[in-house]
Amino acid sequence: MSTVKKSVSAAVAALVALTAFAAQAKAELVPDGYNPKGLPTVGCFWTGPFTASNDLTNTAYPGTEITYWGAKFRTPPGAVLRLRGKFPHARYSSLNAYESSGGTPTGSVSDRQMRPDKGSANTSIPGNDRKARKRSWTVRVVGKSAPPNPVRNTLYAAPSEDAYQDILYRVYVPDRGRSLSGGTGIPTPELVLSDGTVLKGKALCAELNSNHNYVSNPVPLPLYNALVNWPGKDPLTNPATADFSFVKFFNLNLSMARYRTEQEFIDAWEANPIEQGTLYANNDARYMTGALSFRFGKVLVLKGSMPTTPRTFAGQRRTRAGQVAEWDMCTIESLATTKTHRCLFDEQVPLKGKKRRYTIVVSMAGDRPRNATRKCGVAWLPADPDGDGAGRKDSGLLLTRNVIPSPGFKHAIQNVTSPFNAAKIMGRYYPHGTYTSKADFQKLGCPKAGI
Repeated sequence: MSTVKKSVSAAVAALVALTAFAAQAKAELVPDGYNPKGLPTVGCFWTGPFTASNDLTNTAYPGTEITYWGAKFRTPPGAVLRLRGKFPHARYSSLNAYESSGGTPTGSVSDRQMRPDKGSANTSIPGNDRKARKRSWTVRVVGKSAPPNPVRNTLYAAPSEDAYQDILYRVYVPDRGRSLSGGTGIPTPELVLSDGTVLKGKALCAELNSNHNYVSNPVPLPLYNALVNWPGKDPLTNPATADFSFVKFFNLNLSMARYRTEQEFIDAWEANPIEQGTLYANNDARYMTGALSFRFGKVLVLKGSMPTTPRTFAGQRRTRAGQVAEWDMCTIESLATTKTHRCLFDEQVPLKGKKRRYTIVVSMAGDRPRNATRKCGVAWLPADPDGDGAGRKDSGLLLTRNVIPSPGFKHAIQNVTSPFNAAKIMGRYYPHGTYTSKADFQKLGCPKAGI
């Protein structure tokens, strides 16, 4: 190894250690209601909404069709937290529990797994009445890890090293015209103490030491710059290549290794071939990212087949099950910011033929081809004018997610087993990307552009 590479590697190792130390340093108790960043809140318990449209909450790659609310608290010994909610007028909702310092999911309960309250209907189940008036549910949140046979309607949220429990409530694709929560509000907490006393409101938050101390966990800028400038790689484009491709997210270390040489990426995978979500990933979703650089072409054209999904956005009363519960494609910045610019979800993408073929054009606003329109069978996804958010205006990432694949659908991201077999496993559902120019894409005309 060269002297330069050794010094860069040493710097990276030191910064990784520093990041881990910083996470541990934050492991301390804070006052009730602590909110150093001035994040939005709903009452004293919930933090949020977390959305991509608010710069304060645009972290951990949120989808623009998705809204999140978080809660951090400490359940007293012998007490049980209950959340009472309503199934939203939306595509999907869920509760996830996390390990606080890195946002690694440790447990979840999706709407499809919930048993509704007596007399209510689970409106999330395909085929059920999505407009049912009675749609309530109750979930217990307990402060321990999940047992081998979890109890239904129970979210297991063990405390992290900082003694806090960390949960998220998320809503995907509210019906058109509905609020971010899907028109039903967000769950109401109540705390049942060991002696049977039930607390609500401010008394509950005081007993739980509830706070709003959410800290974003992007890769520190010096570490990100060290990766971008990795010896042997082009810092103007790294990790993008002329042959655009998507790679499944397995773990953060592997994502950082993509900036290194091909052999170092292979070595990183062989050393740590595990799937571990982070950055507040959804337990019900799996993700792929692709590195783009407009230095290879001002227009990136994505083509593939869309899995079938439930159609809900128009407020349908009943819907059919799909191959996945939700699909999207997003332009995001980088590990240095973890910000999202824009997303397209499944119902926003025009499709062609029985194979549900799509064409998505990704470009800066000024480079959008005039035939990149729905009328021409093309979806346009705007690139972030801030690029990677760290100085490279023509760089960035794409992210695509699959949520809850059906058992019979074998081509979902969930079934990809390594960084090297996504195209093989996903078949025609894998998004292939090709760089071109605005002028050359416009030469395709309309509707040929969408073929």
